[in-house]
Amino acid sequence: MGGNRETVAGPASVEARLRGIQLITDAALSRLDEPELLAELLDRTREALRADTAAALLLDFSSGQLIATAAAGLEEEVAQGVRIPVGHGFAGRIAAEHRPVVLDRVDHTTVLNPILWAKGIQSMVGVPMVAGGRVIGVLHVGSLTPRRFTADEVELLQLAADRAAAAVQSMTAQADRAAVTALQRSLVPSALPAVAGVELAAR
Repeated sequence: MGGNRETVAGPASVEARLRGIQLITDAALSRLDEPELLAELLDRTREALRADTAAALLLDFSSGQLIATAAAGLEEEVAQGVRIPVGHGFAGRIAAEHRPVVLDRVDHTTVLNPILWAKGIQSMVGVPMVAGGRVIGVLHVGSLTPRRFTADEVELLQLAADRAAAAVQSMTAQADRAAVTALQRSLVPSALPAVAGVELAAR
């Protein structure tokens, strides 16, 4: 009888995993601009992992802090501009160690951010967001009921983090291009110099 249960559970589990992968890798996401893609990806990640919260914290390299940038079910973290030093707390540990971390207990001894335990989150899993071989942020999800996140779920979250990292990288590249263009324009004189006996033109 136990064998029958396994046969029934197996395909259902595989189907759920495939559906989660499809939610996160859906080509339709590519048609969104980067901020929209990040928000939609968090919603889909939460759904795929049957989690109550999802959040992305991006690394500010100048300060060495992770800044809450986007969230689903945990909007207070972004609204309050939560900052976590790399190497400290749950998210800081993920960024420092460049590896996933799973928490079966969420309290002041395991996380720095009081919003997480005040919200009643019981279990969490987080993974690094990596681009160009370096950690640029952390993606984490949480559950309001105690649960043990599986290796498959960690892998699915890492897939979402990789996609989120690509979107963030694209946003950063656009911001860099805009900054370069603004700098170039600031270096170009607004009017041509007046030189006696010479007619100047420029474009």
